[in-house]
Amino acid sequence: MFKPGQIVCQKNDFILGQGFRQQGDNIVATICGQLVKNNQLISIQPENRLADAELKSGSIIIGQITNIREDRAFVKILKVDGNKFRGNLEAVLRKQNIRSHEIDKIEMNKCFIPGDLVQTRLISFGDSQRIYLSTVEDDMGVVFAKNQESQRLMVPLSWEEMVCIETGLKEFRKVAKPDFSKFE
Repeated sequence: MFKPGQIVCQKNDFILGQGFRQQGDNIVATICGQLVKNNQLISIQPENRLADAELKSGSIIIGQITNIREDRAFVKILKVDGNKFRGNLEAVLRKQNIRSHEIDKIEMNKCFIPGDLVQTRLISFGDSQRIYLSTVEDDMGVVFAKNQESQRLMVPLSWEEMVCIETGLKEFRKVAKPDFSKFE
């Protein structure tokens, strides 16, 4: 069983089918599943009949903030391009990939809190264990959050602030620009 980011083999004469990407001299899995060889063609068969979400550069990732440090946040991947992600993989959202301006003034605990759901873009595969995400674009950032005090739902107030719909309490976040067209 291979998981996304796991090295499958060294670069060689195989023809790559579904579920791989090349990273330097290595062939790396991008989905969960079993390796299938058919002559020179290799592919990964998803662990069940439903197609698994495939990780690729530029993918839109929905994830949950699991931990925050001074210079980064860790994100559990839940969805990839709208498809449920069945793997257990954590990605990194570095401080320099939060927004494009005033990077030196960013305070991670004012951008994200563990438990927040975020919409991000996959920007690179750092190594076999790390995937890097970005929220630099306006529509990337926190899409769902609970107020830390009341544990009630918050809605966007501005690009950097959310407000609790029941208590009116405000908290700082790196807020994704709301897309109200989804509700029409």
